[in-house]
Order: sequence, then structure tokens, then C-alpha cells
Amino acid sequence: MPKSKLGIYVISLGGVDVLEYVRRAMPRVILSMDHNLETWRQVKQISPNTFIIGRHYLDDGEQLYFDQPELRATEFFVKMKPDAERMRGVYDAWMGYNETVIHNNVQARRLSRFYAQWGKLMRDANLKSAAYSFATGNPSAGFPNPDGSCCEPNYWEFLADGLRACDYLSLHEYSAPLMKTAQGFLCLRYRHVWNLLPEDARRPILITETGIDGGVVPGGAMAQKGWKFFTSQEGYLSELQWYDNESLADDYVLGATIFSLNPWGIQGSFAIDQADKIRDYIGAGGAPPPITPTPPPQTLEQAIVEKAESVPWMPVNNTAALWKFAKQNGLQDQQTDEIHFTYNGADYIAQVFNLGIVYVKVDDWDNIKVIPK
Repeated sequence: MPKSKLGIYVISLGGVDVLEYVRRAMPRVILSMDHNLETWRQVKQISPNTFIIGRHYLDDGEQLYFDQPELRATEFFVKMKPDAERMRGVYDAWMGYNETVIHNNVQARRLSRFYAQWGKLMRDANLKSAAYSFATGNPSAGFPNPDGSCCEPNYWEFLADGLRACDYLSLHEYSAPLMKTAQGFLCLRYRHVWNLLPEDARRPILITETGIDGGVVPGGAMAQKGWKFFTSQEGYLSELQWYDNESLADDYVLGATIFSLNPWGIQGSFAIDQADKIRDYIGAGGAPPPITPTPPPQTLEQAIVEKAESVPWMPVNNTAALWKFAKQNGLQDQQTDEIHFTYNGADYIAQVFNLGIVYVKVDDWDNIKVIPK
């Protein structure tokens, strides 16, 4: 059977045995909020190909971007950099802000500017970045309105630049009472997003939270109620298998982390640390294959540089005597490199310019001459 794309979301290493879980499940992906270097080094020793994503936690009120996107991105990079340096070589990527909400085109453009700056800073530091991490069903993406009219805004057309600067697209996908409920709008929404994005802005997708979450149920009465309020472990596994099989059909999806290994929410109802059947399902395929995503498409500028570097370049020695003489005498641009030759036993150098051929006897630099063209 193919290796599952499901993995785990780790809020804290306290109270759960991550090492034993990894030995049994060998998950393809893990998201970590607890940056204990020694533990995650051991995880990599147990399962070298497990892809680990780090999250630097900020309170919602600290996730600022709207007023000065580039400055806020730089501030966030500075805050997370110590964690990123400590985990360098162990974590494979970092996600940015968590579940940012945008309400209009202006906010979408500014959030894109935030990620363009953060992605650049991450690349300059040789770190991998995962952009956006929108909540399930967010942002607006051009779907029909609930009343059947067409259509809600599509903010993705304003978010592409942020993705171009980053390495991965991070999304959250939940539903309730089943993961299949409202599929396409909630779970599997990533397919719609992929089709909306320009090709040069498409990035491999990491589903950094998934599962059953009562927060999507209208009215709010089921908020923070996880899978244990809706189904049994067997029922939850069935829903996760459905989602896993769908994601296995899409090569651009690298993996999906189930939220969460730890007890969280009302009565700890999201926890899967004791859900052995889910763990064993993830582990059934053995060790995960290495994640080697296709490099992003070239930008126009990258294509031009590559083409320019594929042809021989004419050397320009703007410190040479012939070059200086030609410029001083208005002979315009050089057309050849320096040409070395011998005449009557003496060594000469010549060089062709637009308006003349300049030549000189070697070591007789004060007697440069020109043959007009």
C-alpha cells in the first residue's frame, strides 16, 4: 500500500511520547510548536525522511501586518530566527502567521507583501518558508454565495506574490460532523486554490492542520469540540482514510498533519495520542519516501539569466591600455577580445572597436595607434 500522507501536529512534547509514536507511525509530516533540539534530532534518526515543519507561536494580537507589511515581516523574522537557527538541519521548513483573516482586497495585497518580505528574508538565511496557513474555508476564493448568487470575492489573485517568494503553501482543512461534509469548500478546498493560482505562484502544499473540528458548525455551539464529540476512533479513522486517499491522488500535496497529538479543546477532544488504530494506519506503509518537490517554475528574470549564462561572454578588461585608449578617443564599444600576434619578431596586441582597430607593441604603451574603420 502507498505510504500515508497523514502526520501529526505536536503542540507540546510534555505528556506525549513522540519518539515511540514516530517509531510506530513513521509519519510523512510533523508540525512542531515545541522546539526541543535533542528530541527532534532523535526523531530524525528514527525517521530521516519525516518532514518537520516548525511553528513559532505568537498570540493573535501579535500577528500584525496591515499597517507596515515589510516592517512586520522583518520583526517576525527577527523573533523566530533564534528558534530557526537552533533547529537548523532538523526542521525542514517553517510556517508563518497562523490563520490570518482577510476581509478585502487591500488586506490581501498587504498580507502578500508581508509574505514576499518574510520569504525573501528566509531564503537569504537559507531557511524554507511556508506561506499563509489560512483557517479552513478561508480566505474567500470565488465560490458561489450561500444564497446561490455568484460569487464571493477571490482574494487569491492578490496573494500570488507572497507565494512566489516562499517555498510552500500552508493551509488548514477541517470539517464536521464528517470530514466529507461540505467537501471542496472545506476539506479538499486546496484543489480549488491550486487551480486559481498562476503557474509561477504554485507551491507544494502542506496541510498543517486537519481533522474534525466542530468550529465549522453554524451557531458556534460546537466550537473547540473535536472528533470525540462526533464519532468513534473507527469512524474518525474512516474519515481520515478518505482524506488521505484523496491527497494521495495529488502529487503537489506533500502531507497533512492531524490536529493534534496532544489533548486540546473541550475535554481534550482533539487528541489522537491514544488513538492506536490511527497511529497504526499511518505506520502501515513503513518509512516515508523523501520529499523532493518539483522546483517552482522559473521567473522571467531567472530564465533570462540562465539563457545569458549559456553563451560565451566577451571579456571586458576596462583597466587595459587599449580599452582606455579606445574610450578616450571615442571609438565606441569593443567588438573582440584582445588579439595577441607577432610581427617581425615583436609581440603586439590589437583589439577591434566599432570605429577602429587599436594596436600597440607590447611594453610600448605610450605609442598606441588606431586604424580607422
